[in-house]
Amino acid sequence: MTIADRRTAMHEALHALWLAVAELVLTANDDQPLESDLAAAEHIAQLTVELQARLAEATGAGDTSAEVELPAVDRLLREASLIYWRDLRAHDAVSRLRGSTRRRGGLWPSWWSCVEQSLERCEEPLAAADHAIADAWHELVTGLSLTGAGTNTRRSS
Repeated sequence: MTIADRRTAMHEALHALWLAVAELVLTANDDQPLESDLAAAEHIAQLTVELQARLAEATGAGDTSAEVELPAVDRLLREASLIYWRDLRAHDAVSRLRGSTRRRGGLWPSWWSCVEQSLERCEEPLAAADHAIADAWHELVTGLSLTGAGTNTRRSS
């Protein structure tokens, strides 16, 4: 594959991740019970918007060369991954919100269950986007395809 092919694959992976996170944002923000005054839920909802903002910036970075685009996209995806794993999926964050919604009762536990399911649906696209960026880096840095000897190798004289 060429760097152009790898960038296309990266953009497709970012788009799939964008769709999964868009669902998460809707679930976390719009599907909250009407009496949405639970601070922990508002915090989670805000984190999902921050995650989406990183991805929006990453998907908009494609108007530049690969040398400029890849570092920016890589940084933004790492920031998004940090929000996802540390703030939304880590044991402490999950157990705090699960406990808060259970204590609150009503529709809150059901809402959190839907948010958790949506979070789980983001995991595979996040890993795929990370893999696609790694492949693009490899292609850019080495000029070699990961599927075999590259056709992009240069001979020095």
